Amino acid sequence: MSVQEQARHVGDTSVAVAATLVRPDNTIVDLTDLTVSFKMVDSEGDDKVAKTTDNVTVTDAEAGQCQYDLQTADVDTEGTFYAYFIVGDGGDDTFPVERGEFRIRFMPDI
Repeated sequence: MSVQEQARHVGDTSVAVAATLVRPDNTIVDLTDLTVSFKMVDSEGDDKVAKTTDNVTVTDAEAGQCQYDLQTADVDTEGTFYAYFIVGDGGDDTFPVERGEFRIRFMPDI
C-alpha cells in the first residue's frame, strides 16, 4: 500500500474505505482464509474506530482487496484520521506499516 489520502464529508457513509494490501516488498497479501480487521485513529493516536472485524469485507482475497463500510459514528467529526487494516493468521500484520500512509480527511458539510 502506498501513501493514500481519501477526502470525505462529515456524515458520508455510502462509499466504503477500500484498499489493496501490499507488503513492504511490494507483494500482494493473499487474504484467503485470513481474518481482516479495521482500525482508525485521530492525529493523537486515539481510537476513532477501535480494531474491529465488523463491517469489514474481503472483496478479492487473492488480489489483497478489502473494504470497511463506514458507520455514522465513524464520520461525525471533521479532521484527518489514519486508517489501518490488520490481517491475522495466528499473528497480526498491520497495513500500512507506517503511520500516516493511509489518511482519511473528513471535511465539514457544504
